[in-house]
Amino acid sequence: MNICIVTGSRADLGLLHYPTKLLQEDAHFKGQILNLWGCSFEQAYGHAAAFFTTERPDMILVLGDRFEILAAVTAAHLQRIPIAHIGGGDVTEGSYDDAMRDCISRMSSIHLATSFSSTARLVSLGYRNVHLVGNPAVDYIMHADWRRERPIAEPYVVVSYQPETIDDTVDLEAVNTAINGRHAVWIAPNPDRGSERIPATASYSHDAFLTLLSYCEEFIGNSSAIFYEAPFLKPGGVKCKLIGKRQRGRVVPWGGEGRASERIREVLRLWPSS
Repeated sequence: MNICIVTGSRADLGLLHYPTKLLQEDAHFKGQILNLWGCSFEQAYGHAAAFFTTERPDMILVLGDRFEILAAVTAAHLQRIPIAHIGGGDVTEGSYDDAMRDCISRMSSIHLATSFSSTARLVSLGYRNVHLVGNPAVDYIMHADWRRERPIAEPYVVVSYQPETIDDTVDLEAVNTAINGRHAVWIAPNPDRGSERIPATASYSHDAFLTLLSYCEEFIGNSSAIFYEAPFLKPGGVKCKLIGKRQRGRVVPWGGEGRASERIREVLRLWPSS
């Protein structure tokens, strides 16, 4: 099976890493990567449509809810290419991503859910081919060689804060209150509407980001990593402070044993009978 894994931004990179690895190592699959980082919706749609026309994959695999992914899924849907979607059924009430996620689910043929509540929501909406696979972020955390030496000697907190795009709220006062004068390492926000109002920050590789989190005093903000990665990085999880309503409704995914990517691979092996 020629499967195209689409990545739209840093937001989906860590969760897609291990599913991509297993698919590329499996002789049953020919795994290609389509990178749409930094694209507007229009650019992402154009790049995806051209790529799918030229390469004509048997299926695309996507994760999450961002506009880059919605653009790629729309292009695939119009070309009648089946779509497998990780993360459908989740809820994030403070972001316009919430509606885009549901649109992606509507166009998808296979639904790879990360929690019981997400599975139930997809089934209640009438979708078939719904499979509870768990959290692929844990697979990388458990099996990959990502941990490095402590990056900062002094105590520090990590801040990953995004605009609440459902109403354009940027509450930096709440963030600074949570920081409370401590040394703060800010992670660059996603290129969402209002992100220019977030203080100048740096981007990190996936390994560097996980290492940074694992040693911090507290993880502050409204990143999905508060739910997907922080609880699993060390015994008891990383201490977190959730700011605002962007992630309201999201839950910590099911399955922390590091086998989500294996489940994803086995579901995709069964297509089209799945």
